[in-house]
Amino acid sequence: MSRPLLALLTLTFALTGCATLSTRDRDLLQDHGVSAALSDKMAHHEPLTLDDIIELSHRGVPGPFIVHYLRPTYVAYKLSPNDATRLRQQGVAEGVMRYLQATPAMYSPSNAPLWYEDDPQFHDPYWDYRRY
Repeated sequence: MSRPLLALLTLTFALTGCATLSTRDRDLLQDHGVSAALSDKMAHHEPLTLDDIIELSHRGVPGPFIVHYLRPTYVAYKLSPNDATRLRQQGVAEGVMRYLQATPAMYSPSNAPLWYEDDPQFHDPYWDYRRY
């Protein structure tokens, strides 16, 4: 590969970064009035908190879009009964709820998921193995 072509590819990759949202996806978030902070978080493909998911739901972002975003983050959401009740009361779509509740079984420990847990005493037994 020629040096100019390699330099161009490197520059292209550096400028595009890790952004995963297409222009159409960004437009959808903007059209629904999603906050700039949350849109930026999603543009960098960061995991979403339950509050982020509630904001998307309040803004009318379609459930399939939310699930489509969440899938490649590989986050396992361990919802407590209170979490599930709160999400339902806040109008999170049933399809999103089913996805969130299924994530612990979907992502095996070998996939090294990020665990969502409000409990500061939570201990992930696989953490010690992932550090090495």
